[in-house]
Amino acid sequence: MIFPENRKLSFIGFNRIPVCGAWVDKFFTYYVIQYAESGEVDLQVDERQAVRLRGPVVWLTYPGPHFRFGRRDGGSWHHRFVSFKGPLAEAYVRARLFPLSDPVIRISDPEKFGAAFDALLERLALSDAPEWRTLHRLEEILLQLSEQRPVTDPTAVRKIRQLAERLSADPPSFCNWRETARKAGISYPHFRKLFHDLYHMPPGRFLLLRRLEKAAAMLRADELKTEEIASLCGFYDGFHFSKLFRKYYGVGPGRYRKTHSPV
Repeated sequence: MIFPENRKLSFIGFNRIPVCGAWVDKFFTYYVIQYAESGEVDLQVDERQAVRLRGPVVWLTYPGPHFRFGRRDGGSWHHRFVSFKGPLAEAYVRARLFPLSDPVIRISDPEKFGAAFDALLERLALSDAPEWRTLHRLEEILLQLSEQRPVTDPTAVRKIRQLAERLSADPPSFCNWRETARKAGISYPHFRKLFHDLYHMPPGRFLLLRRLEKAAAMLRADELKTEEIASLCGFYDGFHFSKLFRKYYGVGPGRYRKTHSPV
């Protein structure tokens, strides 16, 4: 991508912080792509109501507004950022590659976006000079942001989030997803798409992982036999449970219990 401003851009800072629990309260004098790959972060712009963002999500910070974001309750998120300024940055804004009117952008393919971001960070670690290859990697990120599809049905999204919270609190052994979609007032294909956009996995796998998490908690805390835990968590039998547990946790239930039992 070529702008008349050519390479008139200065990189201010960049980093990747797997466990970030910072709180930022400032007026920015430059442009920043802030990316939470996972976890949650609170964001307030000027005196608007604060919102809690759930990764993977990007929020853009830029000159003008008063930005406050981060966590002050002990929570954290996986953070990446890159900041820059100069005529080329302003050209990105004019081209809507850095959209000030829509500064919160959900990421539909976090693996692809994270790889592009890491490629830029690796390049900047070698040199923060605005070389063509470095600018191309920055522009790849900006282009991916422009291609993201916003979630357009907040009511359905809210219902899916509520469903996920219920599944996490008390995962059932079975869920009729078509009936669940009907109760949410959306088609089954749209339900699956929205669920995947929000949680990056099909609803069936999400439920399976919650059941395994429940089983793991019981293994750590209870003296129940493996077969009893399997039954309570909705698995066909002990063999089926052990096979799935080993697949996702890397060890069988018995060994997991031995290595995670309280002293």
